[in-house]
Amino acid sequence: MRSSVVGSAVARRSEIVDIATILADPTTDGALVIGATGMGKTTVLNAVAANFEPEVPVFRFRGSNLIANRNLGIFEILLTTEGEAPDEISLGAAFSIVTRFFARSASAHTPVVVVDNADRVDEQSLSIISQLAAEGRIKVLAAAESVRRPVDLLAVLWGSGKVVRFDLESLDNSAIAAYAREVGYEVDEQVIADLRTRSRGNPRLLSRLFVDRKSTPLARRGAEDRVLWNVLPAQRRILELVAMIGALPYDALQAMCDVDLLDNLVERGILAIGRDRYSEVSLVEPALALVVRDSVPSSRSLELLREVLPELATMTLQGAALFGKVSWMQQWGVHVDPHTILRAALWADGRGDFAGAAGLLRSSHSDIPELQLELARAEYGRGDTVEAEVILDRLISSSTDGDRSDEFLSRLACLELRVTDPREPQSLRTEWVRDRLVNAVDIGRLDVTRAQFEMRGGRFEQAQIISERVLRDFSCLPRHRQRACSILGSVSVIHGRVERGLTYLVQAEAMFRLPDTTSFEVEDSAPQIFAGHYLAGSWDGARAALKYTSPRMDLATAAALVDLWTGHITRAQQSLDRAPRGRKETEPDQALRLAALHLAEGYLRIREASSSRATKTVQGGRNSRRSGGVRFGLHSVSRESEPVHGVPNSEYNWLQEFTTDLLELQALALSSPENTADALHALGAEADELGALALAVYAWTEAIRHGSKAAQPDLERVAGCVDGELGRLAAAVARAYGDGGDAAMIEAAAVALNFGAVMISADLARNARDKAVQKGDSVGVKRARALLDSSLRTITFDADGADLSAMLTDIEKRLVLGVADGSSNAELGAQMHLSVRTVEWHLGRIYRRLHVSDRQELKQIAWRAT
Repeated sequence: MRSSVVGSAVARRSEIVDIATILADPTTDGALVIGATGMGKTTVLNAVAANFEPEVPVFRFRGSNLIANRNLGIFEILLTTEGEAPDEISLGAAFSIVTRFFARSASAHTPVVVVDNADRVDEQSLSIISQLAAEGRIKVLAAAESVRRPVDLLAVLWGSGKVVRFDLESLDNSAIAAYAREVGYEVDEQVIADLRTRSRGNPRLLSRLFVDRKSTPLARRGAEDRVLWNVLPAQRRILELVAMIGALPYDALQAMCDVDLLDNLVERGILAIGRDRYSEVSLVEPALALVVRDSVPSSRSLELLREVLPELATMTLQGAALFGKVSWMQQWGVHVDPHTILRAALWADGRGDFAGAAGLLRSSHSDIPELQLELARAEYGRGDTVEAEVILDRLISSSTDGDRSDEFLSRLACLELRVTDPREPQSLRTEWVRDRLVNAVDIGRLDVTRAQFEMRGGRFEQAQIISERVLRDFSCLPRHRQRACSILGSVSVIHGRVERGLTYLVQAEAMFRLPDTTSFEVEDSAPQIFAGHYLAGSWDGARAALKYTSPRMDLATAAALVDLWTGHITRAQQSLDRAPRGRKETEPDQALRLAALHLAEGYLRIREASSSRATKTVQGGRNSRRSGGVRFGLHSVSRESEPVHGVPNSEYNWLQEFTTDLLELQALALSSPENTADALHALGAEADELGALALAVYAWTEAIRHGSKAAQPDLERVAGCVDGELGRLAAAVARAYGDGGDAAMIEAAAVALNFGAVMISADLARNARDKAVQKGDSVGVKRARALLDSSLRTITFDADGADLSAMLTDIEKRLVLGVADGSSNAELGAQMHLSVRTVEWHLGRIYRRLHVSDRQELKQIAWRAT
């Protein structure tokens, strides 16, 4: 249906433009598009591919259930045409053949490999694509429903900053309005609201509301409709039953249909039978489930419901089957037991489907406190804190006599902790609940939520004490202990016990794999795990933690923070320059993103203006909140009884505000270091007063670099209390600025580079070089230059670094290609009719220009020169 395709492209126009821009960057390795079924991933991929230049080689692959379990499945035809049998060839040989195939197609443009349905591609094929993309031999444009296996192979590239991730979310009102206008419908606010409600923001469902009356039935058929052509009427009934409920127990289904017909659908890859003890039957293709469900008339839906309910009456349903049954019954006004509704809603909330849970609970029209409490949790999960607070106030007012169960009271107190500003603990009304509880499970639930509350308020010592108590109590549920473990990891790093903290963080990540993990643990723990790795300087660990998608975590900003430290400035700027899609950006998140963006822009101005000094004063910039002396962090912690002026913010996070202030001051210091050094020192003093030694190290390191004399002895003092790489960095920087000699500066530059602090390393190495030159220390000059070149190479060749083809002459390009092929200097001279001495002279110039020290380092970036 042409109008639907056009409309989908219009609705996703901003995403299409952004992805096309990313792929047009000659140094970007690709894009990973994530979205649920019907969100328009294929439309986006096709639209982006249509924008490529005609000479760009494009190779399209599409995963499917038929080849998902076949090794090298998407490369079967390619390998066959190359004379190889896919089922007999090794992975290494296949990689070589595929590499040569793409290389033959490469000209002035890098080949683009488009992979749709990447979650239905085998691991061997995706490993080849991932490796080629990592090496810069191809650009990858992939789409999948999630980053679970095998897509996690591509997600690793995103986590390391080699590809850009785009999450397709539900269409908002403006996108739906553009969609409607494109297909010729009159729209107003009421119509848009109705369309959004009926389609749930899903482009595929929305397109079915805009059926072109002039098109033929055949033209309106999609791939999902064609699947249904080859099923028998009795099999169509099976598909309708499964689609309407979502998942149906095998025992119930086999009692209602011919088992042979059911097995035939399974063998054809249309239905799947779960392998767990419930053996639920579901449709493999979610898109087909949508089509079948939409095509069932109301009368037929009611008939199927009456048919299936007797079979399910004696069964204890779980998960998707329970949720689907309750939803279906509510649709027809059939009474559902409140306890059953609560179980279904708990399952939906546990998997992050807060909208689905809220829909069930509101449709129950019940005032039962347990259902209302879960509704408040669902509304909070959806981001509607105001509605959650309204429900919560009503429940707290009616529960003051303590006549509810311990579980209810524990969950009630937990939710109040979530929606309360952590700077105002005196405003909590359920403090009495903790003394009432006797069950370890209920106590653990409340205590770990209280630890998180204390953590957000900057009361790290209290958070640590509570978390340790929960983690060491084996009577608590594993998921509560997992949350406690992640908090302990983050707090330990903040306190300077970096190595112990990293141990806790690794343990917390391992506990994610426990069977009772829900979306709540990911929501609470993912930010803690990232923050712990980030503050420890464990950059790879921080990037890896981003795979745990949390609704309360801005992944793009988090990745950019790592990039700022490790020298990938342009990549950070590109991520920070875009507001997050699919989620409402809170004021704290926006402040953090803009502060980081300001610092990235300042670094870029330095790089563009001159490379003579990393802290060269640059023009421009906005005033820091900190420069005006306005900051709540320390005051709210040290004087808890004082009210916070202004609107309470349940999303307040002391650590996030500290990071925002630090970034703002770093950016301001680029243009006004003499006015900012003292503010940086004061910021570190606030952290030191709270025992947050790791945070003090970061602030005082920046203060020293920008001229604060008072920060040097403070940094030297806390350096001995901080272990791990961060402690070594603090000690080295303190010695460098205390001693002032080139040897100490060189040592500090080396430690900073090993830590990953590329900008600090470049600054220290440059200072060391200048001091060594003044002393006439040729050895020191050589060591300092080597460190400076290593730092500048990272800064120069980040996501939008220098264009090598423009930097090198034709002779130099040929030399670089020869080095990449493994030719010696003598062989290069013979090929180019040059003397060996001339070849060496040219290579020396190339080394200096590209900031490399030997042939091996040149090979690592040689592909960029082709």
